[in-house]
Amino acid sequence: MAARLHQIVVGPLELVFEWRLTVFTLLLFPGLLYLGAWQLDRAAEKRELAQRNAERQTMVALSQAELFQSLSQTAVATTERTALADRKVSIVGHLNPKDYLLIDNRITNGRFGYEVVALVATEKGRVPVNLGWIEGDSARRSLPDPNLISGEVRLAGRVYVPAGSAYLLEAQAAPTAFPAVVQNYDASKFALPLSQLLDEAVLPVMVRIAAEDPHALSANWTVVNQSPQKHTGYAVQWFTMAAVLLLAFMIHSSNVLSLIRGVKARSQS
Repeated sequence: MAARLHQIVVGPLELVFEWRLTVFTLLLFPGLLYLGAWQLDRAAEKRELAQRNAERQTMVALSQAELFQSLSQTAVATTERTALADRKVSIVGHLNPKDYLLIDNRITNGRFGYEVVALVATEKGRVPVNLGWIEGDSARRSLPDPNLISGEVRLAGRVYVPAGSAYLLEAQAAPTAFPAVVQNYDASKFALPLSQLLDEAVLPVMVRIAAEDPHALSANWTVVNQSPQKHTGYAVQWFTMAAVLLLAFMIHSSNVLSLIRGVKARSQS
């Protein structure tokens, strides 16, 4: 069966639309433009994160008392948590060798492991401190022991507020005992149930320990996982693909090449 055609003539320009190719182009072209625009948005977001990180690096470190004063243990607005994101903090408290969680399936340099989140006890309540990465058993026959030393500690770190929610295959409940394994530490969601479990306030944000802190495990945190330039490069690729698709469609569906050749022939004669 011959493909259905629709012809439009505008002066010397003739457009002949074959329906299958036209539908394919109409569906794909906006998608390519959307992907390019999305990458530009991601580039702008990464620039903002990098700028915020640099600005807050120069600020004076907050104490745990100031953190608890700024945040309640129950409902905390996203804007309030974001206002503290990347702020340096200094924490004085006590470690309990059993009061920690392991964030599952963290890969570092191709090796399987966990991130260790300790619930550090302070005079104001518990502060979730991510001590960094520890290698695990890839066969999952056993869990690693971070060997937390009981006693008073002084920790330096920065407030960590994720840009978005982590993708999980199923809903995650807060742990009911320690130590525990979680797929992701949702500080705002876990704050209330952990407060009830421990019978004291738990900060609704997590602190990532500074890599140079003596209590840190492997703590090579990445503020921006991909540079704004890389996202811009991806955007250019998507926009280029959209332009090539549109150009190919016009060449296939019109006599534009014949018109160009005719203009060139007349100019050379």
